[in-house]
Amino acid sequence: MQLPDAGIVLITSASATAFFHAVVPDHWLPFILVGKAQDWPKSKTLSYSALSAVLHVAVSIVLGFVGYIIGIASASSIGEKMDSIIGIGLLLFGILYSAWGLKSQGGALHLGHSHGPHAHEDNLKGKKRNITGWGLAVIMGLNPCVVALPVISATVAKGFIVMLLASAAFAITTIVLLVGLTLLGLLTSYKFKFKFLEKYGEVMSGLILSLTGVAFLM
Repeated sequence: MQLPDAGIVLITSASATAFFHAVVPDHWLPFILVGKAQDWPKSKTLSYSALSAVLHVAVSIVLGFVGYIIGIASASSIGEKMDSIIGIGLLLFGILYSAWGLKSQGGALHLGHSHGPHAHEDNLKGKKRNITGWGLAVIMGLNPCVVALPVISATVAKGFIVMLLASAAFAITTIVLLVGLTLLGLLTSYKFKFKFLEKYGEVMSGLILSLTGVAFLM
């Protein structure tokens, strides 16, 4: 089956839009920073990054289809409002994360040598780290690619095949790039050791997450 020229253009546009959107650091840098600060294994950091990428793709595609029904201007408005919500979420998440990092540094001075409290502290930290990973993945993933909405919406009128191929091109490009750039950042960052970042990495990561949230709000 031969695709119409307009269909080929839309599929190419979907992939190109995903590429230029995904290379922006605010989509993958937070996972590198938090993963490094939390001392996660690479596989765990990549799994959270992949979850975020899948959510990001799903929200963008669904909102694009919604745009075809209610109008792309309305869908874009919804996407922009979601950007604001995500921005506020990241801002608060970063502040709380930094506060937790400062508290952990203070608490580390008073842990003593009792195995009971130490084991309890480790268990609590483990639970908080899981919550941190899931929370970050969901907050980042729910942020749609607003610039892709017109492209995804336009594919509906060109038939199921074009719609499917364009959505697949957008999804594959986005997921591969976000996870790939996260992996590249991890491989680079793990080669370097900075005592200051090892000690205050959580605080610095929280501040950067908050700044990312501010960027979403601007």
